[in-house]
Amino acid sequence: MAAPPRRTVTRCLDLLGIPATRKALRVLAYAVAALLPALLGAPALALLALAAVLCVTRAGPPVLSLVLTAVRALADLERTLVRGLLGEDVPAPPRPRPLRAAYDAATWRCAAYAVVNAPLGVLLLVVQVPVRLYGLALVSYPLWFRAVRENGHAGLELTGTCPLHTWPRALAVAAVGLVLLAAAGWAGRRLADLVRLLARTLLGPLRLADRVHDLEETRALAVRDSASTLRRIERDLHDGAQARLIALAMALTRAKEALRAPEPAPADTAKARELVEQSLGTARTALSELRDLVRGIHPPVLDKGLAPALASLRSDIESPALRVTVRTDLLGGPRPPEAVETIAYFCAAELLANAARHAGARNVTVSARLAGGDGPGPRELVLAVEDDGRGGAAPRPAAPGGSSGLRGLAERVRTVDGTLSLDSPPGGPTRATVRLPLTIQGEMPT
Repeated sequence: MAAPPRRTVTRCLDLLGIPATRKALRVLAYAVAALLPALLGAPALALLALAAVLCVTRAGPPVLSLVLTAVRALADLERTLVRGLLGEDVPAPPRPRPLRAAYDAATWRCAAYAVVNAPLGVLLLVVQVPVRLYGLALVSYPLWFRAVRENGHAGLELTGTCPLHTWPRALAVAAVGLVLLAAAGWAGRRLADLVRLLARTLLGPLRLADRVHDLEETRALAVRDSASTLRRIERDLHDGAQARLIALAMALTRAKEALRAPEPAPADTAKARELVEQSLGTARTALSELRDLVRGIHPPVLDKGLAPALASLRSDIESPALRVTVRTDLLGGPRPPEAVETIAYFCAAELLANAARHAGARNVTVSARLAGGDGPGPRELVLAVEDDGRGGAAPRPAAPGGSSGLRGLAERVRTVDGTLSLDSPPGGPTRATVRLPLTIQGEMPT
């Protein structure tokens, strides 16, 4: 008969309370390593009690904040151990301002964890190490009971009248040891699960607080993007259209001066005609710049819908060296909100520009669809841009005065709780996926 697989053997040993799997060994390592923060929690709690007594004075709140800051340091150590050994990734909540920890709810939850962790850490260590060692000693009792003599007989005594000196009694002791090992293994796993639950509940940010923090970040991103857009519009108007309109006014003034005489000379007439032609070219250039500026704020083609807007991008960027395929057949039904369509359009434009300028792509595919979720109606707009370029794309900080790049796109997408995922291994292909959630109540206007 073939020997059982190694995984089955280690699994059986783990169920018997003998740590053999990697997960069980990590739980054992956590029980040993977590004893330090558990023991340090006791003096921290004493200091907390002292600081609470001092709160009747002015020095109380600052001292309490300092002690709570130290407790947060213990929580950071515990969070690292839980992540590395128990496999539970617990994000750290935002830190309060200096000397304001006494007014931070997350810090008090860390203190509550320190209170619970002090006995829990000791109990977990006792179950994982001494109890298991005692169980192993009982399991091995048949091997060494004859080498021990007590009160004139071999083996140990359970009581004064029940010596454990025969093989049946020795085997019964070994069976008790197996039961104790299995109970210790089960209790250790349950205690480790309890540690994970407490870490998620007390050491991590609350869902509402995390959501508020995310909304604060996205609001800051929206304000910064709005301010950047206003500065760009002001710069473009000042350096472009405004300068050309001033030049147009000056040229028309000079033409007027040349034609002021009742019967201007032929030279003055020719000069005025030249100035008028120059003014006409300046006016056309100014109109073109204003049209581009308006298109940068809100492309007029979006008034017809996202599908025609993406088709216009294809016609603008396609060339003999670059083929662009647009798939928008799954955009039927109610139109997404205007803000979502605008962000999707600018994301597609930026990603297409990156594929054409930096990736060296020959084929680009742009697809847009409305993806369904739980319940009736679509829930998000999914925009995907894939090219066969050289790959290796990664978000980088925007250059001063340059385009926002992939990082800017990610920030713009976050303003509507969207996500931008990028898969671009070296050598390609590159696939960027933008997911923009929709809020659809009934039928949206088209």
